[in-house]
Amino acid sequence: MAGDEWKNAIRRNYSYFKNNIADPLDVVEYLYGEITPPVLTDNQKEQVKAENTTSKRVGKMLDILLRRGPRVPQYLYQAFMETSNPECAEKLAPYLLQQEKEALRKDPSEWPPPQEEHRAMAKDHVTYLRPNDPCCYMQYDSDEVYSMKRERRGLVFIINNEQFLPGTNLSNRFGTKFDRDNLKNLFKGLHFEVIVKDNLTGKEIIDETKYVSLSDKIKDSDCFILIILTHGDDQGVCGIDGVSVPVTTLTEMFEPNNCPDLNEKPKIFLIQACRGVKKEAVNPASSSGKEESVGDGGKNSLGQDSVDAVDSDKFAEANISATKTVHSKADFLIAYSTPEGSLSWRKTNSGSWFMQAVVWIFKYEAHLKDLVEMLGKVNYLVSKGKASDGGYHYVTVSNYHSSLRKKLYFFPGIYGDKRVHPHCLN
Repeated sequence: MAGDEWKNAIRRNYSYFKNNIADPLDVVEYLYGEITPPVLTDNQKEQVKAENTTSKRVGKMLDILLRRGPRVPQYLYQAFMETSNPECAEKLAPYLLQQEKEALRKDPSEWPPPQEEHRAMAKDHVTYLRPNDPCCYMQYDSDEVYSMKRERRGLVFIINNEQFLPGTNLSNRFGTKFDRDNLKNLFKGLHFEVIVKDNLTGKEIIDETKYVSLSDKIKDSDCFILIILTHGDDQGVCGIDGVSVPVTTLTEMFEPNNCPDLNEKPKIFLIQACRGVKKEAVNPASSSGKEESVGDGGKNSLGQDSVDAVDSDKFAEANISATKTVHSKADFLIAYSTPEGSLSWRKTNSGSWFMQAVVWIFKYEAHLKDLVEMLGKVNYLVSKGKASDGGYHYVTVSNYHSSLRKKLYFFPGIYGDKRVHPHCLN
C-alpha cells in the first residue's frame, strides 16, 4: 500500500480489534512462530505477554505491529484466519484486495500487443489464489456469487473455423489457431474441461452444440462456456460452408427447458466474429503504419444461406421442466468481439484483438476480479487497437450483454473447502 495507507488499515479498526480479538496471545504466537522470518521478535512477544488484560495485550501488539512494515496487514490477516478471528480478518480484507489490484501485472504496452509481449503472455500460467487470500474469504461462500467450487468447474466448448469451403467467398481465418490454443490453455488453467471442434459447417455447429447441451458432461458443472471463432455476418456466426447460424439458436439450447442441468448456473458465450461490414475510422494513419489485422467478416446479404431452413423451433418452450426456477433467459452472458453491424479484427500472426484480450486479462486478473469487471477491462484493451488501411485508422470495441444474477468469480487455484489445487503448488 502506498505511503502509510497500510497503517490506516490497522488504525481504522484499532478499537474493533481491541474489543473482538478472542485471544491476542494466540495471534502473537502465530506472528512469532508460524511466519518466516518472524513478524515479532522474542522480546516483543514477551512485551505483549507482560500486559495484564486482553485489551492491553491487543493494544501493545498493534502498537508494535505499526512499526514493523507494510506487509503487516497481510501477516495479521493470515494470523486472524488461523486463530479463529475471521471477523477481524474481514476488516483487513478490503485493504489487501486493493493492494493486490494495484500490484497486478501491467497492461501491454500497446494493443494488439507486440509479438514478444504476446509470446511471453502465452507462456505464463494462470495466476492462482491461495486458500486464505481475501478474495476467497469475502466471496467464496457468498450468496451473491455463483458457486464455483468443483475441482472440474464445468465445460468449455470451442468451435474454431479456419478453413472455409470454396464458393463461399469467405477467406481462411489465418491466426485463429493462436486464439484456439491460448483459450484452451487458459480455461484448463481455470479448472475447466475443454472440448475443441475445428471447421464445422452451419448444420454441424447446431448439431455439435445440441449434442454438448444434452451430454453427461454438462452434469455436475458449475458453469458452461461456449466460444466461437469464425466469420460472421449480420445474421449470426458462419459455418465453413457459409451457412449463418443465429446466436439465439445456440443460446436457447442451454435454457432451463432444454438443459435443466444448467438451471440457475452461469452460461457464458464468447464470440469472435464480424457482425456486419461497417468499419469505423478515426484519425488518419501515418504512411509508415504496417497493417497486420484482417476482418472476420462473412456475407452481408439477408437472402443468403441462413438457418431458416433448419428446424430450430424445436428448442423453444418444449416440455417445460419442473427444475426450471428462474426465467429462461436468466444467467446468460454473451460477449462479442465487435458491436452489431461492425467488422471484427484479427492478427494473422497472433490471433484476434478480442480473444487475445480475454486470455490476457483472465490469465492475470481472474484471481481478484469477477467476470463482468474483467470484460470491462477487455473492452478497454480492444478499444485501443487500430487497424491501418487505405490511409485510415479503423477501430472497434468489444461488448457484452448480461442477465447474470450474481457475480462470477473463477477462483483459480482452489476448489472444495478452500483446498489448494495441486497445480498451484509449483
